This record gives sequence, structure tokens and C-alpha cells, in this order.
Amino acid sequence: MTFGSDSPRPGPYRRETFPYFARILDCLSPEHPSRVVTLMGSAQIGKTTLAQVFIGATMDLAPCDMFVVHPTKDNAERWAKGKWSRWRQQSKALKRIFGEVKSRDSHDTLLFQQPRTGRGSLQISGANSPSSLSQITTPRIVEDDLSKWEPNSAGDPERQADSRASAFEWAKILKLSTPLYADTCRITRAFKSGTQERWHVPCPHCGHFQPLTWENFLSNLDPDKPEEACFSCVACGSEIEHRHKAAIIAGGKWVAENPSAREPSFHVWRAYSPTRDWASIAHQWLEAEGSHLSEQVFFNDVLGLAYERASEAPPWEMIRERAEDDGHDRGTIPPGGLVLTAGCDCQGDRVEVHVKAFGPEMRRWTVDYLIIPFPIWEGDCRRQLDGLLKANWPDAFGNQRSLDMLAIDGGAYNRTVHDWAKQHSWRKVIVVRGAKSDQAPPLTVTQTERRPDGKAHRASRRAYNVGVSSLKVALYEQLKKSDPLSRGFCGYPKGLSQEFYTQLTSEIRVTERDQRGYPRSIWKLPRGLRNEVLDTEIYAEAAAIRCGWYSMTAQQWDQLRAEREKPNEDPQGEMFDPDLSRAGAAHASAPKENVSPSNVVKSKWMNR
Repeated sequence: MTFGSDSPRPGPYRRETFPYFARILDCLSPEHPSRVVTLMGSAQIGKTTLAQVFIGATMDLAPCDMFVVHPTKDNAERWAKGKWSRWRQQSKALKRIFGEVKSRDSHDTLLFQQPRTGRGSLQISGANSPSSLSQITTPRIVEDDLSKWEPNSAGDPERQADSRASAFEWAKILKLSTPLYADTCRITRAFKSGTQERWHVPCPHCGHFQPLTWENFLSNLDPDKPEEACFSCVACGSEIEHRHKAAIIAGGKWVAENPSAREPSFHVWRAYSPTRDWASIAHQWLEAEGSHLSEQVFFNDVLGLAYERASEAPPWEMIRERAEDDGHDRGTIPPGGLVLTAGCDCQGDRVEVHVKAFGPEMRRWTVDYLIIPFPIWEGDCRRQLDGLLKANWPDAFGNQRSLDMLAIDGGAYNRTVHDWAKQHSWRKVIVVRGAKSDQAPPLTVTQTERRPDGKAHRASRRAYNVGVSSLKVALYEQLKKSDPLSRGFCGYPKGLSQEFYTQLTSEIRVTERDQRGYPRSIWKLPRGLRNEVLDTEIYAEAAAIRCGWYSMTAQQWDQLRAEREKPNEDPQGEMFDPDLSRAGAAHASAPKENVSPSNVVKSKWMNR
């Protein structure tokens, strides 16, 4: 098998490059008694290479029907058009087996391909389609990116896929994936049910065999010297440096932690990769540390481990006490709060507004919490929302700042919310809805919307889906931080009510079994509690992400700081109307509608 020039390791596949794959491939051979082989590992560790070698070797040496399943049909098509198609074109062996990709004599489709001999076939599918997981019987299955598989309308797609090989005593099922969240991770569950083998390497000094572990690496990591990142031998204590890597990995062996298990399972992470050095792992950890979302990606993609997510917030009393002792004044923007946004939640009789400031190092602060005591469809509410967009809040440097963006919930009153939102620039107001999937990214543009007549049409540039689940997990982790200078710190002002904090921490994450018995994690709101504060916190964060909170570089933050935190010797006075409702989750004080101070600081970088 030969890889093309676009591969990280072009040329023929060599066992010495991936010595730890030899046993896995042996387990996948027809002669080995194993039925299910599991590989849990980092991203870009060679899992796709392993799967393609398994497919190619099967079609060449023991041709039969094969079934390759990806999380979705879109994923399946991208793999078929991309990695698999390129390999077919570049590999002489695959050309001999399948012929040219565009041959007129071929009866192939993108998702169904046959060798020229007619012996066997390759069917490619998405786990989200129950129909594609039925009406097929096959002795060889590859289940790729298994952790990203979600239940479909017929139930558990993993069981559906596994059942396609139930008629064959000699079947082989290869399960491979980077892990996701520990409580529902499919690949972690498969790994734990197997032999749990890890690649043990010999110490270059004393010869003692041991696995390369993250805990060992972290204990030897000096944040000031990431280039010197190394491991230490658990037997003699000597340093195992990157210069020893090639030799010790070549001399390694698999050691099972659960040898009595029936099926083999393996774990490999970035430290064993032939294409990445150990310093890169150190740098990635130092960049990710302190940010929940970044740490999750690091654990999944670099360590190849499932991430333990927070299931509940810290006690609300602790957060409130911290705010009353050290918090900033309510209604003011604290130092470092360079991006100002608002999140709005529409209820049947009111709209609740959370004004937030966001800064470098993933820090955030609540500026104020407002309640507009009218529903979104009434003119009074819309006029006050219009006024909110024109209003200003004072910062610690005497400047008055207006909102960079407002995100309003379009879930319950979608058409009414859109009618108001479209009166304002999409650069100023976005409409958000919570995404159902646990794996949804933090913020994605909505592709289609439903008109009042039920027909779909292309969405505007202001409609977004929000990955509320992952953002809540991140928030609950960050609420534990007490050091205002720590990455991910969440600051709250003095004077917010108990109700504000109980709503902020109201939801809990539980694992339940659905109607088909499959475990799933969901957010639950205990009886008698409300969650508008938590929802608006997430919506304000979505607006900040849209403004570049996740993506701004240190240089861009410095530029924004120079523009917005310039001391002003002629500060404006009080900008809030005390007559608006002070009832509800927290006493509210909404800005005046017709405020236009002369010293509103706007960002050149955000083109406002």
C-alpha cells in the first residue's frame, strides 16, 4: 500500500513507522480469533491509515463484502471523495483491485464500489440513516469516528451496524475513534470492555518497560521550558527525552491491563506519533489550560482520552459571596471587559436581558441584568429593545460603551423575534436557537429557516444555532475559578439577588436511558427553579463568539484595549432609567432609549 505526496508520510506503508499497528492488524487478519477490535486514540495518530490498510488488505487477500460506517452520510461522502478516492488513485494495488476511479467500465457509485473481479464490495454509509444500516449482510465492518455517532430514528446505530455481521461466525468489526465525553463515549466503553492494551516502551537507561502517560509527562513539564518536555522512568527516575523517542517506540510492546477480556482493545496517543514531537504537546497544553472547551479538545484530540465534564455548577452561595466581597459595581464594565454583548430570553410576559463583558484569556463579567416587563410582540418591548441598542454603560476608565452585539432567543417566538431583529443590522443583532446535539459546535450559521407556511427557505446571515450543552459545561467549570486573573474567570457585580445566582446554577446534567435503552446525557431543570439567567448568559456568550471572542489574537486584544480603555477625563453621568421593572430574577435598571453620549468608544477592528 502506497500513500501519495499529500500524506504526512508519503510512500509505501511501513510497519516500522507504526510498530504499534502490527498487532492490531494481526488481530484483524482472518487467522486471528478476535471478532471486535477497538482502537481509541488521538486525532491524526493513523487510525484512518489503519482502516484503509484493513480495507485494502481484505479486498486483496480475502475479498468479501465490507461495510464502512461514518457518523453521518455527509461524513461518509467526504471520506469517499477525499481520503479513499485519493488513495485509490495513488495506490497501484488498489488500482489493480478496483480499476481507475473514473473508468467507464466501472459500475461504482460514490458509496458503493466493487473490485473488478466482482468478488466482494465496499459499501459506505452514515450512522444517522437507519435505512442504510439495514438490508445489508457483511462479514467485515469498519465503524469510524464511533464517539460521534448519535441515536437515529430506529435506535442505537452501533447495535444496528454490529448486527449486520451477526450471520458470520468469522466476522471482523473494527471500531475506531477519538473519544468525547466520558459519560456517553462509545469508544471508551468499547475500549474498557476489551483487553485495554497500551504500548509499553523500554527506558533508554535501565530498560524497564512502561507506558508513556499524560500524568508522567505533566509532572515533568516546566511551563517556562516547553521545548524540554519529557517523561521520566518510573523505575530509575532518569529523564526520557524526545531524542530517545524513535528507539524506544520501535522497541515497545503491547501490555494488556485487562487480559481476561474476550476482545482486544488498544489505546494510542500523540506521544507515540511519528509525525509530532513532544514539545508540540507541551505547547498545546499550555495554550489550552484554563479553558474548558480547549481542554476538552486537548484531552480528546491529543491525549486520546474521554473528558470528564461538569454535571452541576458550584454552590451559588460561593459565587455570590465572591461577588459581594470582590465584585465590581453593578452597571459598570470592569477593566478587561473589551467586548460588550447582551443575551435576551423571550418569555410570555417579558424579555430578560443579560449584559456581559468579555475579555482576553476567556474571562467574562456580568455588567447588569435587566427585565423588560412586556412580551416581544408589544411595541413597548420593542421600543425598549431599540433603546438598549443605543444605550451606553460606563467603564472603569470613564468611557461610555454601547453593545457590540445582541443575541436574542428565537426558539419560542421565532417569527416575531425575526420581525424585530431585521429592523437592525445583522452586525448588531443575531437570532439564536439552542442546538439539540451534544456535539454541536458553539456557534454555527443556520442554513435554512421555516416560513409561516411551513416551507423552508435560505436563512439570513443573522440566524445561528448555539451549542448550549458544551457552553453550559464550560461555564460550570469556569464558575469554580476564584482568581480574577485566572484563565476563564467569571466575574459578577455586587448587588445581584439570590434568585439571580440560583437561576445561574439551576440546571444539572444527568445520564438517562432513552426509550430504546441507550444512555444519553441531558440537562434537567429541577422542579420549582427557573433558568432564564443561565440561558441569557449563554446567549450573551454566543454574541461574544460572533464578535471574535474565541478567535482574537493577543495583538488584536491589545489593539482593542488601546482603543477602548483609554482614560477619559470627562466621563458621562448616570445612563440608566430607574423607573423600569426591578422585579424578577434580579432587580432591573434598563438604559434610556435616546442616549447618544459624545464619547462612545468603538472598535476599528470590528468595523463599527
